[in-house]
Amino acid sequence: MESLARHQPIEAARYLFQAVKLQPGYFDALYNLGLVLQEMNQVAEAVACYEQALRINPDYVPAWNNLGVAHKTSGRPAQAAECHRRAIRLEPKGSSSYNNLANALRAMDQPAEAIRELQTALGWDASSPVLWHNLGNAFREAGRVDESVAAFEHSLRAEPTLVEAHWDLAFSLLLKGDLVRGWEEYEWRWRRKDHPPREFAQPPWQGEDVNGMRLFVYAEQGAGDTIQFARYLPELARLGARVVLECPRSLVKLMGAVQGLEQVIAKGDALPVFDRHCALMSLARGFKTTVDSIPASVPYLGCRGDARELPRAPQANPKDLKIGLVWAGNPTHQNDQRRSIPTELLQPLLALAGATFFSLQVRQGGAARAPGLESRWVDLSTSIRDYADTAAFVSQLDLVISVDTSVAHLAGALGRPVWLLLPCAPDWRWLLGRVDSPWYPSARLFRQPQPGDWKTVIAQVVAALVGFKPANR
Repeated sequence: MESLARHQPIEAARYLFQAVKLQPGYFDALYNLGLVLQEMNQVAEAVACYEQALRINPDYVPAWNNLGVAHKTSGRPAQAAECHRRAIRLEPKGSSSYNNLANALRAMDQPAEAIRELQTALGWDASSPVLWHNLGNAFREAGRVDESVAAFEHSLRAEPTLVEAHWDLAFSLLLKGDLVRGWEEYEWRWRRKDHPPREFAQPPWQGEDVNGMRLFVYAEQGAGDTIQFARYLPELARLGARVVLECPRSLVKLMGAVQGLEQVIAKGDALPVFDRHCALMSLARGFKTTVDSIPASVPYLGCRGDARELPRAPQANPKDLKIGLVWAGNPTHQNDQRRSIPTELLQPLLALAGATFFSLQVRQGGAARAPGLESRWVDLSTSIRDYADTAAFVSQLDLVISVDTSVAHLAGALGRPVWLLLPCAPDWRWLLGRVDSPWYPSARLFRQPQPGDWKTVIAQVVAALVGFKPANR
């Protein structure tokens, strides 16, 4: 049955469903059906099977662990943690339950507790590359980045080709400012199953002379990454390259304003003839970028074409500060639960006198609910068709306040004042302990003092706004 479940899960599920139908209390069939359904990504159905199996045999540790993993996959880390604690009570020796509990705790933004569980697990299996890898992630999330690097290196000594450990090591190295080594580790992304490299007959560009050559550069990650690394395109043009950029269609108009480009095409369009190619996120490696050599001349993006006029807020004072606001990112992003802010925590900010707020929030369906403050709130979400529209609106604002999203990158690339609201364990590009950014001279960073503490961040922003004077007034 194990081989059938691995190679023919649909057929295995059919047999197991029949077994359960014939004998509803058949524990082995229920448990194995849960495994097959979980493998098929039918997580809700797998949970039901595990729960039914555990009612028959409540002391079966693997069922508790698999139920916990299923809960975590479904976005229920608290329930997952309880399942793994139950497994530990039943069988306190061994590493897997502690490792699973640590993963659930990390999903709950409790890295210190996760570290404790992983260190316990390493007491049972000190050579496990997976445990050291997970410990490296927990250390980084707790802000202990040097220990994070050491843990990843320990993992890689045990298994030198562990792709995910190289990938996560890159984030820790970049976060601590060791960019040159970080860019090298970042190239391991091409070995990940969900990030296969594009194949071309032409060789890749890795920093060699490109004078007179046509260089095809393609965006391969999110919009924020594309905006951030577009700064390298004029640098290539200054080396004499004829640069063609491929990017998502929503960015084509915006990227058309970058200096030195020969052509901008949308992903899926026919490719021109070219001599070399390079992924946009690999340009920093080609230029051997350090913290001190980041190309940070802004603006390197601008507005062009049919710019959108910023609407006036009903009953707002024309002298009010015009502030754009983004409080949430893409909900499918793996780190979104840490970077997005519940709307109810925005109330002290929205109540500030002398300011009118403009929602640049698109994915969340418009403006936050701010009872009694509607006259000073303008929802721009229905007026935004692409990033060029967002750029046109941002260029007319006095300030953008944003969590870590593409809009923050856009404001910084436009040279507009932008205040970033960052979680305790920030994305690598914001480095550690700084209130400024070498990537964006117009940025100011506000960091959580503790995981999940957005109230302190909002209070600091409100205090800073009291004395804020826009440069263009």
